[in-house]
Order: sequence, then C-alpha cells, then structure tokens
Amino acid sequence: MEVTILGSAAADGWPACFCGCETCRRARAAGGKNIRSRASVQFGPNHRIDLPPDTWYHEAILGADLFELQFLFVTHSHQDHWSPGYLEYLRPPFAHGRTEPLRVYGNAPTIGARTYGTLANGAESVIFTEAKPFEPIQAGEFVFTPIRASHMKDEECLCYVASSEGKTVLYGSDTGWFPDDTWEFLESLRFDCVIHECTTGPNKCETYHTDFDHLFAAKDRLEKAGAISPDCVFVATHFSHNVGFMHDELEHILEQRRILTAYDGMKIRL
Repeated sequence: MEVTILGSAAADGWPACFCGCETCRRARAAGGKNIRSRASVQFGPNHRIDLPPDTWYHEAILGADLFELQFLFVTHSHQDHWSPGYLEYLRPPFAHGRTEPLRVYGNAPTIGARTYGTLANGAESVIFTEAKPFEPIQAGEFVFTPIRASHMKDEECLCYVASSEGKTVLYGSDTGWFPDDTWEFLESLRFDCVIHECTTGPNKCETYHTDFDHLFAAKDRLEKAGAISPDCVFVATHFSHNVGFMHDELEHILEQRRILTAYDGMKIRL
C-alpha cells in the first residue's frame, strides 16, 4: 500500500495568506518542506480523503492524478477540507475520458443540498453516499470505516480507518481528543500507520484540535492498548503556522517520540 500526504497544513496554509509573522516569513524564504498546503491524503491512485482548496496544486505540482480517482471520503464541511466546486469539473466540457462517476462519501452536511446545488446539471458524474460512524464502506480493494471525531459542536465530523492488503491506516485530521466510542473501536485494531493531526503544536488546545501533549497521549494510549504494530509508521500532520517551528525544528521535537513530521508530497509505503 502506498499512502501520499498531499497537504500537511491547517486551514490557513503555510505560509498563511496575508500573514507577516516570523514563522511565515521564514517559510517563504526557506521554501521546500516548509511550504504546506491544506490537508488531504491519497491511497494509491484511486482513493482520497478530503478535497481542499489546494486540490489543483496537488494534481498539477505533486502529480496526484484526479483522472484516476474513484472514491473520495470527506471528513467534514469546513472549507479547508471540502471544496465541492471542484466536482463541477467532472462533467463535459471540462473533463474528458471518464466513464464512471466519482463516488463521494461524507456526513449529511457535506453531501447535502449545497453540494447538489454546486453540481447543477452535472449530478450524474457523482454518486453521493452518507457515511456513518463505525459502518464500514467497501470501496474497491479498500475498506474505509468512518470514525467519530471531536471537532465541531454542530456537526458530526469524521475521520477514517483504511484497510487493504492486510494493512490498516488511521487518518485523523481535525480529531480533537477522540470520544470514548471511537477510542474503544481504535483500541480493538492494530495499525501499520497512524497519521494524526498536531494543529497547534506547543500551544495548548483543549478542544477541537490537538497539540503536542494530546498527540503524544494519543500515541501512548494506542501503544498501551496494543493497537500499534512494532513497525508502525506514526506521522504528525495538519500543522498551523502558529506552531512557530520550521520543518526541521518540528522533526527534531517529534523524532524524540518516534513520530515523523509530514510534508507535502510525503510518500509512505507499507
């Protein structure tokens, strides 16, 4: 299984638009892995989680070919994770050669009336299905299981467990501290890879996102439960520029806990 982290930033990207903070100035000057687009992840050529505003960049610059995409799983309706306007370009005269509709899974607000309105006359190019927590979805050779996150008070946000070829991956973006039923489910599994948000880094966040302390606590809890394989690849992602560190500085902090630091275009082979 090949997993590609297409975007590794939080909502405002990195460097953030309009921002003149020292961290953004340093990122602009340094370039490379310090330039982070909004979060998304791809599994092989056909499966993707989230459709952020930077999707065109992910295709044109990082080489994530949308032509081959068959299944799209959406975590929640925040604009940095869900830009349904892109779906309009699935239909002619914009896209040519596709013979099958894109299958999109998400919570009720994500696949609701606003999205259908965006598609207008191109609805036949997409099939929407509501994803419900802990109900597995067979998607080709993968099984994606939605899990409940703690991120928004007025919307049931999702993360996903993806399994294929005997490998299991947890993708946790905008997780907060998982609710009890999610922890119970996760602790019953065994992960070969965990990709977990660390949006605020050293800045404490008690709700809706995670900081260093909550990231480390989540890893410790999974390890204690025996839910992490001995060679599990554990990755931190979804960083806000407000963490205040460049990529190599984040690496120095996280590698001490045996956690890799995500960057745009990072490939993980399991």
